Amino acid sequence: MLTRLILIISAVCLFILSPSDGFSQTEPVEIEKTVYGVGFQGTFPASGLSGMMDLTDEFTVQAIVGFFGNLNTFAGRGLYKFQKEDFWDLYGYGMIGAWNYSFASQSETVLGLGLGAGVQYDWRAFNDELPPIFFNLELGIGFVDFKEVNYNFSTFMIGAGVHYRF
Repeated sequence: MLTRLILIISAVCLFILSPSDGFSQTEPVEIEKTVYGVGFQGTFPASGLSGMMDLTDEFTVQAIVGFFGNLNTFAGRGLYKFQKEDFWDLYGYGMIGAWNYSFASQSETVLGLGLGAGVQYDWRAFNDELPPIFFNLELGIGFVDFKEVNYNFSTFMIGAGVHYRF
């Protein structure tokens, strides 16, 4: 009885794990290179709609515009890819921007800075027929200090983003 059960389980596993014509590839698939991207970047305090452009294979520029109630963001970032693989990149970034905080009769606009590192992953790694959607995760530090309204956004940053690349 136990031998029969082991044979059945083995047969099912072999059937499930066996390659089929739908998964086999006779030639390597060429993934289309992308230059531009639009999406959302959520790395506090620079969160909002995002546009990016690859200037070279290693260097990308990104603009982030966010309108979230009392806090508005206009930030620019430079991303340098330290390690570039087929479906993921490891990068560092520097950020500079203007943050505006308005509440009641108080309003202040300040310059902010940040730097960090992240990893970007291409969704097409799962299937080359998927659209060119890229996800990223980041860690860093940001310096945005509102003196008049007595609010300091200087902090350790953690964030994520998603962009459609074309």
